[in-house]
Amino acid sequence: MKVAVVGARGHIGSFLVSKLVRDGHEVFAVSRSDRKPYAYDPKIWDKVNSVFMSREELIASDFFDTVKADAVCDLVSFNVGECEAMIEKLTHGEFYVQIGSIWTYENKKYLPVDENHPKNSVEEYGKNKGIIEEYIKSLVKSGKLRGAVVHPGHISSGEWMPINPQGNLDKDVFMKIRDGQEIVLPFLGLATLHHVHSADLANVIAACAENHDKANGEAFISVAPTAMTMRAITEELFEYFGHKPNIRYVSWKDFVAEVGEQNAAVSMDHISHSPCCTAAKAEKVLGVRHEKTIMDIYKEYLNGAFLR
Repeated sequence: MKVAVVGARGHIGSFLVSKLVRDGHEVFAVSRSDRKPYAYDPKIWDKVNSVFMSREELIASDFFDTVKADAVCDLVSFNVGECEAMIEKLTHGEFYVQIGSIWTYENKKYLPVDENHPKNSVEEYGKNKGIIEEYIKSLVKSGKLRGAVVHPGHISSGEWMPINPQGNLDKDVFMKIRDGQEIVLPFLGLATLHHVHSADLANVIAACAENHDKANGEAFISVAPTAMTMRAITEELFEYFGHKPNIRYVSWKDFVAEVGEQNAAVSMDHISHSPCCTAAKAEKVLGVRHEKTIMDIYKEYLNGAFLR
């Protein structure tokens, strides 16, 4: 197939382009700049048709009319308006894959969360991703589009820092665990986090593009095989560095005082929008099994970017 990947050199696109090339497809990689992709392999990227333009420039161009792709993977639209502008350019029956988020499932009615769970986020990002899914499904139902949505957990790999076991982006947390220093956790450390490795996510997106009939009109959650509690992640990381777990459990008020308001706000965002989910549908319908566990993701980072 001809596959256009919009947002081709980012966290998702870098891995998706490589997957599609390995699967034998002709790939048009659209990105704003020529920055080096994650996990760069020249043998892969030498086979890619690289196109450099912003999303706005892409929409204003005749790119889609010229390329006539079989599938378009849209990694850069974050609200219905942006999504609609992209879809309006698809006039050759392209199969459209949009990236959502498990943040669309905010108030957990049951666990594990699956694709039938109500999309009930009141936070803008998750709310918009839920609205986009309904919009795409309505277009498919009316025969105006062929497409699918993939909802990933927290996207991670060894190339950049994943959300730490406190749920924020403070690299010092990893350093403290490495050195055996005390880590504070709120809510007895029982809030869950659910990551997904970019390579596993890329496999689901590629499977949607390659299996139009099975994926059309569907949504798929893409997450690691299991979620983990903040406590379990922290304990395993201490043990990974050869230490006994050194954790102190505190109230939310004390947690904010310990880590600062900015880090605490990021933590609250992630533990509020990172429910225990299941990717069983992707495996059943598309045959894609998520291989990387959450600890695999952390260890890959700790053996890679963390050391640089």
